[in-house]
Amino acid sequence: MEKKMRYNVRDTIPETPESFYDAVERSLESCRDQRRAWSWRLGRLPRRLLIPMVAAAVLLIATTAVAAGILLRDNYNPVNYLSETKAEREEQGKTIPDVEQAIASAAPESGNYTITMQPDLPDADILNGQRLAQGQPAYSEEDWGWMREIKPEILEVLYDGRAFSFSIRLHTDHGLSFNWPREDEGQWVEALVDFGEFRRQGEEGTHDVNVSGGISAYDAEGVTIQGEIMEPPFPQEGRVELTVDIGLRDARVEDMAIIGVVSRLKYTFTFDAAAAREAARPQITERKLSGSAVLTVDDWSDPNKPKMYNQRVSLDEVTLKEEVRYRQTGIYVTYTVQETPAGWTEPLTNALLYSNRTGDWHGIYIQYRIGQEGEWLDVGHENHGNFGESVVILPIFPSEYEKAKAEGVYLRLTECYGTALNGEPIAEDWQMDLGAGAMSLDFTVEGQELAVIELPMP
Repeated sequence: MEKKMRYNVRDTIPETPESFYDAVERSLESCRDQRRAWSWRLGRLPRRLLIPMVAAAVLLIATTAVAAGILLRDNYNPVNYLSETKAEREEQGKTIPDVEQAIASAAPESGNYTITMQPDLPDADILNGQRLAQGQPAYSEEDWGWMREIKPEILEVLYDGRAFSFSIRLHTDHGLSFNWPREDEGQWVEALVDFGEFRRQGEEGTHDVNVSGGISAYDAEGVTIQGEIMEPPFPQEGRVELTVDIGLRDARVEDMAIIGVVSRLKYTFTFDAAAAREAARPQITERKLSGSAVLTVDDWSDPNKPKMYNQRVSLDEVTLKEEVRYRQTGIYVTYTVQETPAGWTEPLTNALLYSNRTGDWHGIYIQYRIGQEGEWLDVGHENHGNFGESVVILPIFPSEYEKAKAEGVYLRLTECYGTALNGEPIAEDWQMDLGAGAMSLDFTVEGQELAVIELPMP
């Protein structure tokens, strides 16, 4: 885990309106939130992998075995599915028919777009001043006018009621300007999806939506943008109109925050929300735990005195709520804490359900298998997480339900806690103050099996 020092943009340009700095801080904080949401404190990852789908693309469909005629896959996440084009998926044998059907049903269509260059943006003088402050030449049409000719095209949309991702192609003869990192003297451009708004087709007003996205591929003829909306507030049917605001940045000024923006591309496309309809009625079950377990707790209940510690707790009065939703793109299982014993605290709930994705960190580690024998595989996770819940995704699709039900689908819940920190053993009653500044936490963990659960299947 890393704690980063805060970048103070107010030190860069004197006598600048506070409203501009507030916008910059919001942009920076949004970038930090995106990084925090998918890095899961496992270390800072490369900047170009800003959006989670690109980072996880290599894990998209790791085929390991076949059980009951069902292809087993590690670390599956439908949002990451669009990290490769349809042609690439077909060529490499990575297509999943049920997911392809969901993508096809979205039937996206391009709408209007506008490109606004820096001189016409709000606070244009301040943005240009920032260029000079970073030792870069002032904005000129000769250098950046080519951006006016960019033509966006919506490629694919995937919406299953919980996950939403899209890919957009920006057609331009300057695709190689998006090369990263640029060590020569040429232009180095970054593109990030900064803002979004949507409306149901036919509605008058629009609704803001939290969207993120960045570059997934580029070549001499253009660049591909992949985006995601966390927990999209879209309807379950009908066509939806989504507008995204893509900031094209001079990365030699700033590749993340809005102070590097040279132009803004505002692009609208529509899609059909039909694939959001669930394949079966959701199932809700109470799962009572028993025994005891050691939790490694990341406790920020007092933000002025954050701390981490191990604590052994009784699980005899702890009940988990299990919600299973059967979607076109996979089975989503959500665990929350329903009942706890007296004296239980919110940090304990967060520690118990902290998503431990690969079993090498503290928190709950969930695996699945089909049938009572065979290899346990890692479930998939969403690219973001909320405290107090653990959401996992099983790569089992409607066309496979009958076979899966015949064999049985099982989850194994394991709680991992720290036994060593940075190579030094730590005890069950270990505690440390997190304090201020950066620190490196490298845990060795041990697992404690909480339960093996057979999931209900439709």
